[in-house]
Amino acid sequence: MVIADPHVLSQTLIEADTAFDTYMAKQRKMIDLSEPVWHALMDTATKYQPQLLLIPGDLTRDGEPESHALVSESLRSLQAQGVRTLVIPGNHDMPDLIGWDSVYAWMYDSTVVTDSYSYSYAAEPLSGLTVLGIDGSHGNAGTGSLADNTLQWLLAQADSAVRKGNTVVAMCHWQLLEHVDNQATLESSCHLKNADAIRDSLVAHGVHLVLTGHFHVNGITTWYDTVPGSNDSIIEITTGSPITYPCPYRWLTLSADRRQIAVETDYIQSLDTIADMQTYSREWMREHTKVLLPEVTRRVWKKADSAWNMAAAYVGQDMADILKDMVPKDDSTRIALTEKHLGSTIIDFYLFHSEANENERPELGDSLAQALYNGLDAMICEIVTVRSLQLFLVPTALLIARTPIQSLVEDITCYEGLYENRTDDLRPVLALPASKEKQAIETVMPLASPMVSKSIKDGQLLIRRGEHIYTAQGQQIQ
Repeated sequence: MVIADPHVLSQTLIEADTAFDTYMAKQRKMIDLSEPVWHALMDTATKYQPQLLLIPGDLTRDGEPESHALVSESLRSLQAQGVRTLVIPGNHDMPDLIGWDSVYAWMYDSTVVTDSYSYSYAAEPLSGLTVLGIDGSHGNAGTGSLADNTLQWLLAQADSAVRKGNTVVAMCHWQLLEHVDNQATLESSCHLKNADAIRDSLVAHGVHLVLTGHFHVNGITTWYDTVPGSNDSIIEITTGSPITYPCPYRWLTLSADRRQIAVETDYIQSLDTIADMQTYSREWMREHTKVLLPEVTRRVWKKADSAWNMAAAYVGQDMADILKDMVPKDDSTRIALTEKHLGSTIIDFYLFHSEANENERPELGDSLAQALYNGLDAMICEIVTVRSLQLFLVPTALLIARTPIQSLVEDITCYEGLYENRTDDLRPVLALPASKEKQAIETVMPLASPMVSKSIKDGQLLIRRGEHIYTAQGQQIQ
């Protein structure tokens, strides 16, 4: 059983907080329901008795000792009933380093080995299965990162597990793979720093499955090596939050030969006080996503501000300066324009994406994508009133927007790129390549074909194929 981002806040703290209603008005997360949702999940685990429960971080709202105590006691009780439990911290669990390994000492006491520099660990909870708990809270807990010595320690543990013939599953709060094109560009904090290099290191040491959370949306992405003859790949299963629509959790079933994993996605259907959690949470999401729009708008416009030098290379500096002068500079005008032309569509799009498996409803995805394109067209034409400039700027903007939008509506990552791939987000049966013992990889990794090579520059993985260089997402940059 996999639960991600439960964000438990003890009800005792809610009752004592007079400003809680104001706080909730700005939340997409149903924090007020986090404790009853948590108890419902514990009841489910007690009823079905999975052999293993895994939680990839953000167990608490903001690391409150009372919330950690509630979660830890529940999990310790569950483990006493025979359900082995492994957890790893997320960015909301350790804002002031509350002594994670003390609160969850019952778990660390039974792990195989722990890292000296972080809360990372390697455990063998089931015969033939090793779980690597990757603590990405090193340094700034808001943005996940790994110290070099922790990564080397984890790779050594993976090597040891592979030598034993074990299947290795990694678990980390932050993501390693993109689930929508340009996801890391728009929201860099959802990924581990240097995620591409870490991904390649794990694959090279026999890790082909990673479980993550953080993004609050179900997603499954498969990255595979395109080198001829290579079967190297890694699957990332990201599980959404049970207090964010549609309130999911997962069941994973590993085949007897450990070469396949079947995924089933379940949802919280009701609580004692709410008969229909699906309808309730969807309406909550629709209403409260509106509070996220201003911040998302600021972030996207800021990204656009940095693109003028690139635009000058195509249209000339004088034309780029003219267009730049027409664009509003103040956030309030930008937010008002975005909400006018795109606001309701963005909310519908977010609900659509949150439900996952977009490709099962292609007509809805196409209509939402077209509404976004139409809204972007109308917004540009309101900003840039010169018709000749509209004729240039509108198709250019739509071309830039097309890749991430179509990636989302068609549920395809690396859209029309080197690594284009679609993976069912909710109910797939996934093949795991056989692990083979490998030597530690160098910074620049030699590959089977002399025409293909990989290198890491400024923390970014680059792939050279013949005369061309691609990013890890398959975008040609040279």
